[in-house]
Amino acid sequence: MRRPHADAKRRAGTGWHCAPDDMTRGSLKLYDLHIVIAEANGFQSTLVQSMLRGFGANIIHETRSVAATMHLLRDRRIDILICDAKLPTEGGFELTRRIRRDVESPNRIVPVFVMASDTREVTVNAARDAGANMVIAKPMSPSALYDRLSWVALRPRQFVDSGSYFGPDRRFKIEGYPNGVGRRSTDTPLEVADDAGPALEQTDIDSLFKAAREGRD
Repeated sequence: MRRPHADAKRRAGTGWHCAPDDMTRGSLKLYDLHIVIAEANGFQSTLVQSMLRGFGANIIHETRSVAATMHLLRDRRIDILICDAKLPTEGGFELTRRIRRDVESPNRIVPVFVMASDTREVTVNAARDAGANMVIAKPMSPSALYDRLSWVALRPRQFVDSGSYFGPDRRFKIEGYPNGVGRRSTDTPLEVADDAGPALEQTDIDSLFKAAREGRD
């Protein structure tokens, strides 16, 4: 039996979502949110961290394994988790399943973004069935990451507890970003964020998202 989970309403009040006036500007409020990057590759982790800081994030934690991530999540409540699909040793999908299955965890409904080099349908389905919110293709561009953060912030999905599955409602497909955020109205439906080229330098990130940052605070 599918039923919505009550904790999903609690997450809506954490400050992760965009305010109504921000929705028209496509501006995210990442300042003071606790974001975890779970990535074994230090270079890749640094790139993602640079992108997030370019969006205004100021509290970023880094972990290198499933075990280290679970340990961190036991000690503190976080707002966003970005993990690699091949995170040592069990992988990002198993990490997501553990988080979703832990009924005592304060992070059970945290938004989870899985980074993957392989974005075939089988991979996307595996991430979805584990309880992830989004899959982002690697190598990842700032615009792809911003698109996905915007989508989850502006249109959070209800969490479902069906006994065998706990996570965001899997009856989901992106058919255009809300209020013009992130993509053009002519873009085709997507399940995975597009790769838009190599990651940018911090100065390029600042320039790319200047308009979004000026809309904050």
